[in-house]
Amino acid sequence: MKVPNFIIGGSSASGTSFLYELLIQHPEVYLPKQRIPEPHYYYKSWEYVKGIKWYLDYYFSDVTEDKIAIGERSSSYLYGGREVAQRIAKDFPKMKFVFMLRNPIQRAWANYRFTALQGLETMSFKEALINEKTRIKNTQGIWREIAPYDYTGRGFYAKQLKEFLEFFPKEQILCIKSEVLSNANLAPLTQVYEFLGLKNKGFVPSYAPNHTSLSVVDVKLQKELRAYFGDTNFMQLMNSIRKEEVMLENEAQRERFVQLKNNIKDTKESIPQDCVELLQEVFGEDIKLLAKLVDFNVSDWLNPISTPAGRGQIEV
Repeated sequence: MKVPNFIIGGSSASGTSFLYELLIQHPEVYLPKQRIPEPHYYYKSWEYVKGIKWYLDYYFSDVTEDKIAIGERSSSYLYGGREVAQRIAKDFPKMKFVFMLRNPIQRAWANYRFTALQGLETMSFKEALINEKTRIKNTQGIWREIAPYDYTGRGFYAKQLKEFLEFFPKEQILCIKSEVLSNANLAPLTQVYEFLGLKNKGFVPSYAPNHTSLSVVDVKLQKELRAYFGDTNFMQLMNSIRKEEVMLENEAQRERFVQLKNNIKDTKESIPQDCVELLQEVFGEDIKLLAKLVDFNVSDWLNPISTPAGRGQIEV
């Protein structure tokens, strides 16, 4: 069996899905066809205890001999820092990493919007930022690892990269600025192809889908509706939210589903300006440190505009 030799990582809402959709089209690249959920094998303790044989059998048993780059996508790995890096190094010391890095201020806002869409949020973004440390501390069980309310923690890229560099040489880590990769600009893919050792460096993938999330009108109602339908049914309904007809058992459920549909809108709201200013202070020092670790300019992250980037590659 062929084993993985690269990982797509970075952080949630940083363009990892977009890169996955581009690379899976390349004839020399293998990525698991299962898109959701991501493996998160080296991050989630309940996955890691299954063991390396399970991981390889589950995700890589159908790799063919013609594949040069064999990988997976787990947006949690960089966030996992030292512990995740050590686990991977133990199994695959030659592993290569392609980390997608997005403006951490916009990423935190996108993360909040996604959490709200999942029916897990009750606070405004500013309230969530102010109460972030307390909420993280009070989170119990598996939610402590999932950390849905750690909106800023996933954006300290310099700190996290330094922890990975304790176990892997810099030559095995490629960082891509999310904002520069889009369907309108696939040029950065050449750098990725070179890094992965692909022969066909001129391959041009077709258009990749847009992973922009819907927006929530009332976050408290969204959480109430998740509790009403239950976690599994709620997620199934969210995946069907754009469909005209959804089969539900009774009139009460149908009325609640109408509430759910009316609580969602297609427009992407801009990050509140007071939150931009707050997050500039939070991330300022880490962004300056990151500038010394990557080969692209991050100065624009220190003075971000208030509107979202609006590129097709961003997940949320």
